[in-house]
Amino acid sequence: MRTLVATQRYTADTYTYSTVDTIHDITATLKSLKQSDITQLALVSISLHFEEDLYSQERVEQSTRYFLDNLRSLVRKTDTVLLMNTSFHFILLGANLAGGVIVQERLWEALLWRVHNATDGDILRPYSMTIGHSAYPSPHEQALDCITAAHKPQQSFSAPGKPVHKYTTRQDRHSQKVIRESPEAFELPLLAQESGIPYLSLLPRKLPLKLRQLISPQLALELGCFPLGRERDTLTVAIANPRDKQVLDRLRQETGLRIFPVLAPPQELQTALEQLV
Repeated sequence: MRTLVATQRYTADTYTYSTVDTIHDITATLKSLKQSDITQLALVSISLHFEEDLYSQERVEQSTRYFLDNLRSLVRKTDTVLLMNTSFHFILLGANLAGGVIVQERLWEALLWRVHNATDGDILRPYSMTIGHSAYPSPHEQALDCITAAHKPQQSFSAPGKPVHKYTTRQDRHSQKVIRESPEAFELPLLAQESGIPYLSLLPRKLPLKLRQLISPQLALELGCFPLGRERDTLTVAIANPRDKQVLDRLRQETGLRIFPVLAPPQELQTALEQLV
């Protein structure tokens, strides 16, 4: 019999998640699962940051649950999902660190898509969000160490002029390996931060019809840009060089909209664009 430390359980269709109040509750849940028939699990943590001083707590909570409701079905019904304030914790039963990476990419892509295409006026868009993953008890033998590692941002997004919330901790062996094998993944976010431009390391693989009507796949390939979403008179576009005035001017002419550029890795941008053909 598994014990879950939670204050209340909610259902998104037939998928459930529970609310918790503190990191201690998440730690207790991990330990409880390990003491049952679960020998290995992965943890994926997402943090959303809203301008809470501008909006009511009710709207922040409503928006937070809206995004979680849209992510919950992307993991198994048997997985444990916890909501703590404006952060989500996906506990993947029987998964290792590699499984955490796969689910992290799936959740991040879906979250980016949902945030950029949220049309309900009552739904607040977070000005910053991060995602990370870890696994327990391997490679992290202690539950708290696993949670700490999962809170370390491995993907992040922030609106212009807004800080990315960072959870600083010691680099583990896996992170050091990623830095050695893919320095670009760390150089580009720093470049984006210095330039005041949002950075996305992962892009969606499908383009909704309404965006295809604004930018055809042919034009996207020609200009090397990937549209992410539209809000009123502003079109958000991923591009390898957000300072390319010729491309930005052409997009403005073709769409009649203001262009909000986002920096993306060239290889990731190319992969996403190839899916459009």
